[in-house]
Amino acid sequence: MRARMVPMSPEPTPARIAHTLREQIITGELAMGSKLNEREIAERLEVSRIPVREALPILESEGFITTQPRRGAVVHVLTVTDATEVFDLRRQLEPMASAFAARRARAGADVAPMLAALRSAHGESTPDTQSTPPASTRNSDLHEEIIALADHALLRRVTKLMSGRVRWLFRLTPQRDTAAMWVEHREIVDAIVAGQVDVAELLTAAHVERGRIESMPLLEAQLPREAPATKTRRRRAPVQP
Repeated sequence: MRARMVPMSPEPTPARIAHTLREQIITGELAMGSKLNEREIAERLEVSRIPVREALPILESEGFITTQPRRGAVVHVLTVTDATEVFDLRRQLEPMASAFAARRARAGADVAPMLAALRSAHGESTPDTQSTPPASTRNSDLHEEIIALADHALLRRVTKLMSGRVRWLFRLTPQRDTAAMWVEHREIVDAIVAGQVDVAELLTAAHVERGRIESMPLLEAQLPREAPATKTRRRRAPVQP
């Protein structure tokens, strides 16, 4: 099935086109391994090919697409190695963000956006109620609000590069225990609001590790261990007279 593209008006910037394509990739509307044809994308978005062409390097720099010989741009095929690397980075960066956020909360920073993101991520639910699992974007929004509260410019830039991959992996693991996730998120946010720096850091580290333990078997069942090798066409040897 061809991915649905919403027409844009007026002429969008390459960044806006990259955002649209990124969302299509994360949600699976543009399947892993599928070819991205500039002309088709431009027609669906009702734009010229120039901003589409300029958007593709943005996505390639973020790891969402790769350029292959004779095929051009294709959606990156996530691998088990990719997932492992994401969890490795999250294990280092997210506890740090929670510690910084708790320190700022203790100094009087506004925690309302983070609390709103928590309520949104879990639909005002409690562990005792049955509710629809939170969307991957809402889950990521909570983590991003914690990073925003941390107010660390370099950390925010680094995690922004990773956030799309995190959302992509969240979408592939909807079977995770959302009730337990709610408890962990609530405990982390409570520690941040209370300004408990060490507690927030430790709880976040445990949360990421639990996510790794639950997610990796699910991802290993879906993803190749390494990226599939690209086929190269060999030239025929000239016929000897």
